[in-house]
Amino acid sequence: MDTNIYLLKKYYLYTKERFPLPATFSYAAALYYMSYFFPNIIEGHTPVDLLESIMGCLVLFMVLFQIRILDEHKDYAKDASAFPDRMLSRGTITLPDLRKLLIVLVMLQCAMALYLGAWPFVIWLAIQAYVYLMFKEFFAPEYLNKRTWFYLLSHQLLVPLALLLGISQRLSLAEAVSEHPGFLFIFLSGSMMATVNFEIARKTWSPDREREHADSYTKVWGIGGAVFANQVVAALAGCAFTYFYISIFRSLIYSVIIGTVYLAFLAVEFIFTVRRDNKTSKMVETAGAIYSLALLSVSAVYFFNAG
Repeated sequence: MDTNIYLLKKYYLYTKERFPLPATFSYAAALYYMSYFFPNIIEGHTPVDLLESIMGCLVLFMVLFQIRILDEHKDYAKDASAFPDRMLSRGTITLPDLRKLLIVLVMLQCAMALYLGAWPFVIWLAIQAYVYLMFKEFFAPEYLNKRTWFYLLSHQLLVPLALLLGISQRLSLAEAVSEHPGFLFIFLSGSMMATVNFEIARKTWSPDREREHADSYTKVWGIGGAVFANQVVAALAGCAFTYFYISIFRSLIYSVIIGTVYLAFLAVEFIFTVRRDNKTSKMVETAGAIYSLALLSVSAVYFFNAG
């Protein structure tokens, strides 16, 4: 009993360090419910099942947790050298400990996906297959690691696949693809750009944050290149969702909110190009996260109201 309590405490401390639950659940919920309510612009207010939507959200959340644990296994040697103060590097928690948690997460996902129905389960299986390919770095790690953009986009392609989980619970995917391919493409592309935005922002580091065995986009592209790439992706994501705001169910408020948050993010990154210090670098990460979360959550509300 004491051993189990101690292990649960280690898991809790691990999540605080590597997978903060409030932030990651907020991200998973915004991503999931945006996809869950997206069919409203095609079908109107189709029936909503609260229990099934909660289960779908939890499946997506656990997929993200699963990816974090697999990344710990994949990058263990490199991270132990680059980040010796982390719990895993110190041995406070071990890879076998994380594997136990991983098994529980996958079993729960499987049970919930089965409950949600045939199509959600098939999509979950496809997600698992893609997560495995990511874990193996598509069996071409050297090739991908030499091509930063290709590596980034190959891993972020999981996002459109994951969004199909929520969509499939309320809309026939065959209908969405055959009758509304444009809407679906803009939605999936914009969503992926929103997540790419945060991925770049969280690894836009000042010179004093760079580490020998740690990867960052500033290390590869330089500060100017990383900021430019980040702003292009952020603008593309904003334009994709603004298209829905002004063409389907017109409401100025959604565009104003996203535009304001984007300008704040742009200002923070501009400041970072001038003040290249640790504090401003972390501000970029925070501002990038806020902008991505705003895109997802505001769009979820928009799609909910659009039916």
